[in-house]
Formats: sequence, structure tokens, C-alpha cells
Amino acid sequence: MVIPLVITTFIVALVIESLFVWFGVKVAGVDKRKRTWGNAILAVILMLVLSFILGFVGGTMGFVLGIIGAIAIIKYVYSTAWVKAIVAWIFMVIAVFIVSIIAAILGIGIALI
Repeated sequence: MVIPLVITTFIVALVIESLFVWFGVKVAGVDKRKRTWGNAILAVILMLVLSFILGFVGGTMGFVLGIIGAIAIIKYVYSTAWVKAIVAWIFMVIAVFIVSIIAAILGIGIALI
């Protein structure tokens, strides 16, 4: 009974996070042909793997490496410039923050966001 819930939660979180990544690259002006849903999902999966690996590093070093790694993933998945990848990451973080605040105000659990 727990396994289907975990799988469902993972899929919903993947879709939500992919939406944030897609929004970030759209605002950053990444080429429309590269701005696909598949690339957003790939970027999120790679960021999840990176987060898991850096979870063992921890501390400030893990935090900084995580940010640099997430930006690098966006850069290489979307074949874009570093500046656009940084802008995309910033807007992705802003979108997550805004949705988290709205969800908290509405009393919706934000564990998935």
C-alpha cells in the first residue's frame, strides 16, 4: 500500500518541479525548440540525482556545489549559455518560493513543492 503512494508522490513532484524548470528557462529566453517538457523532466531527474549525491557532502560546500550543479545541469540539458542558465535557475527558485508561500497561506501541504 505504501509503494503506490510513494510512486504517485514522486510522479506528482516530478511534474511540479518540471513545471518550475520549464518556467525558468522560458523566462530566461532559452531557444523555443530546446524548451521542451522532456528536457524539463530530464533536468529535474538529474538535479534529484545530484541532490542525493551531494546529500552525503552536506554543509555549506554541499549547498554551493548543489547550486552550481543545478545551473550546470540546466546549461547542458538546454544547450544554453551560462548567463541564461543562471537566470533560469533564479526564476525557478523564485517560482518555487512563491508557490510555497501561496500553498502555506492556503493551508496546502507543501511537501511536494
